[in-house]
Amino acid sequence: MFLSLRAALAAALVAGAIGLAAPAQAAKIGPYFPIPNGFNLTGIARDSLLTIQSSWLKNGLDNLEKAKKETEAALEKAKGGAADQAAALEAKLKEVDKLIEDTKAEIAIATDTSPDHAVQKERKDKLLANVNQWINELDRMATEQMKIAIMSDGGVAMTAEKLNHQYSTFADDLQKAKRDASIENWGK
Repeated sequence: MFLSLRAALAAALVAGAIGLAAPAQAAKIGPYFPIPNGFNLTGIARDSLLTIQSSWLKNGLDNLEKAKKETEAALEKAKGGAADQAAALEAKLKEVDKLIEDTKAEIAIATDTSPDHAVQKERKDKLLANVNQWINELDRMATEQMKIAIMSDGGVAMTAEKLNHQYSTFADDLQKAKRDASIENWGK
């Protein structure tokens, strides 16, 4: 019993170390990377998802570049004032610079069409990670709209029901697309 517990703990430790060694995903849904506005899934699923991802990453990079300029301008204004405000802005600037660097690296992976198996596997893994977070966010948004529909009446409830249906449909379509043969057989 003790040996199996020890083996399980060792396996967990190794898995944790591997997880720490893996490169972090740059793009996380948030202020710089809002959920894509639409999910045009026509044609080959893999190509459609790659197009959506590429547009989403480039939009996020544009948002980061804008945030960097705004932070630099605020930092210039704050340098003559409170040191704590300037320090906070310098920390934010470092964070934004790191996100820009990570996003450029993710864009490079997303657009790398070399036939190398390892490259395509990493490209597929990044795409599926992004698709999964889109699905999770759409499900969260659909649930939020259902709560609004239940607690409201009239036009507000109807609008919330329509949004719930739209978000749920997008999430379902993305689930189907990620199970498409063009994705399943890619990078194997």
